Amino acid sequence: MIVLLAASSITLTALQASINAPRDAFKTCLKDASSKALGAKVTAEGYEAYVRTACTNELGGFRTATVKFDMGNKMSRKDASEDADSMISDFVSSALDHYKYMAGSSLPQKLPAATPPPTPAAQPKN
Repeated sequence: MIVLLAASSITLTALQASINAPRDAFKTCLKDASSKALGAKVTAEGYEAYVRTACTNELGGFRTATVKFDMGNKMSRKDASEDADSMISDFVSSALDHYKYMAGSSLPQKLPAATPPPTPAAQPKN
């Protein structure tokens, strides 16, 4: 019984490791592409297309590994593909949020014009 449990644990660890490297490569590419996009002053609207183009190989490797992993866990190819696409969209969306923050903080901020405090209405004297 213990041998079976150990074998299952080793197998699951190996399967998980097969997806870690492609995921890490994709995340690293997103970080690098974000830095380059900041330098190129890519707009937030153009960011997703920019990183998907810059990280085509890493995105494809991560997608393939995710589909293979999910199918190894008895998921249909269609569901595995949808899951992989959803994960990729989540990573890109998260990177976009971070990019918007970084792009906003790197631009000079306009301070609102100072407005004088409201004056109290004249009070009748008794």
